[in-house]
Amino acid sequence: MDQTKKSFKLRSQRWFDDPEDPGMTALYIERFLNFGLTRGELQSGKPIIGIAQTGSDIAPCNRHHLALAERVKAGIRDAGGIPLEFPIHPIQETGKRPTAALDRNRPISRSWRSCTATRWTGWC
Repeated sequence: MDQTKKSFKLRSQRWFDDPEDPGMTALYIERFLNFGLTRGELQSGKPIIGIAQTGSDIAPCNRHHLALAERVKAGIRDAGGIPLEFPIHPIQETGKRPTAALDRNRPISRSWRSCTATRWTGWC
């Protein structure tokens, strides 16, 4: 890290509460307001915790993850954090025709790769 840069306790503070770069701070805040978060939450200094969500209506084996994610979010809030849920592609075997073999290994690794690639730009 550059010695002239201010050190932050949390990486998210660099995005949402950096007085040295108000333009980028405003850009990040504006983008995350679309998720239903408030400016006060984003600049509160609380950790933002990501929840990778595989649950959906089309994948019955992961359907319970929708309710589980709500419980996880409540726990994060109770512990003083800010939960942010993001989707991961579920593998739904029974709805795939002619076979689900094409999706067995690729989608999750592809989703993870795209998430880690965008991590450096501040989206995961």
